[in-house]
Amino acid sequence: MNKPSKYTEELLHFLEDEENYPEMIDWIEEQPELDQPDILREMKAIFKDRYLKTGEKDWLDKANFIANGIDDFEEEILDQKLDKALFMMQFGKLELELEKAIWFLNKIRIDIIKAILSNPENLREVKKLAKLAIKFEKQTGIYDPANWSAIL
Repeated sequence: MNKPSKYTEELLHFLEDEENYPEMIDWIEEQPELDQPDILREMKAIFKDRYLKTGEKDWLDKANFIANGIDDFEEEILDQKLDKALFMMQFGKLELELEKAIWFLNKIRIDIIKAILSNPENLREVKKLAKLAIKFEKQTGIYDPANWSAIL
């Protein structure tokens, strides 16, 4: 196997038992987005290494399955980052009145909270959006945890 990454030990822990796989997926999603493709590449390397050691084709199948989607996944993440950066650049060019900006952020917050409380099937995606909104509020100095108390 190639040089172990900083994620190798954690991946090996999750791979000890197939019952850990859902937790592993959650853990991967909690890592920084730009690190996730590298984590998947490390997992692929672990699977290939296990195939070479055991000869069990199942490990090779898993490695190939992961390998097939990594580049597209990484490109999608980078595209989203670029879209967000371009949006923020355009947003930054606008001179917003403070009252309008606060109204806008309040509206977004209300919609996010409603979505989380009423639509559990999209919970993971909406929580990511909530984290971004909270981060933006903190950056702009208008964050108040009481505004988010319904979901925190």
